[in-house]
Amino acid sequence: MRPCKEHDDLGCPMTRINRVDGRGPSPCRIMLIAGAPGKVEDKKGKASLGKAGSELENLYLPQCAKVDWRNVYITKVVKCRTNEKDRAPNADELSACGQLLIDELFKQAPKFVGTIGSLSTRFLLGDDARIDKMHGFAYPCCLPSNGDVDRHNGFEFMVMPLYHPSYGLSNTAMMRHIMEDFERFGKMVRGDESVMWKEHEYANTVDHDSRG
Repeated sequence: MRPCKEHDDLGCPMTRINRVDGRGPSPCRIMLIAGAPGKVEDKKGKASLGKAGSELENLYLPQCAKVDWRNVYITKVVKCRTNEKDRAPNADELSACGQLLIDELFKQAPKFVGTIGSLSTRFLLGDDARIDKMHGFAYPCCLPSNGDVDRHNGFEFMVMPLYHPSYGLSNTAMMRHIMEDFERFGKMVRGDESVMWKEHEYANTVDHDSRG
């Protein structure tokens, strides 16, 4: 691994084999945002979901969401692998890469975004956002022209937090909840307002944390 030199002006402290860029149609209508790249993505230099990528492309998107994965743009909050143990990105790393993701959102201009895992959910919906309480519900989000994340002014899109498909690889009981999340994600994409967040439903979701 080598130091990240491609955006030194942003103070990126990470090392990597390859910078992991998003992949998919550009501009896009549907975007999925996960946390940080893993070993496979670092080697290939393209965003996926590692071992869970085949589940995403063959099960969760086509069968649950009824969405063709080739119509979905996939990217990461941070663009470089943190270390060989895939630890969670720290505040400096999020600060360095965060502007790259915001620039990416403006460029791709999605209408519907799925945040996969806790890291991307907190990035777009705030530090207090809890995926165990918010997954499967659609929330409005805005990015104003100055690039700061703001849910009230600017470039508007819908966001739905989703459990990470990797949980289904190690926890078959969680697979049902992941499938339900992607079914609801598909409904959001098709304009079904029944998946919009309603305050009285907030406490009725699965109480289980998720990896970034």
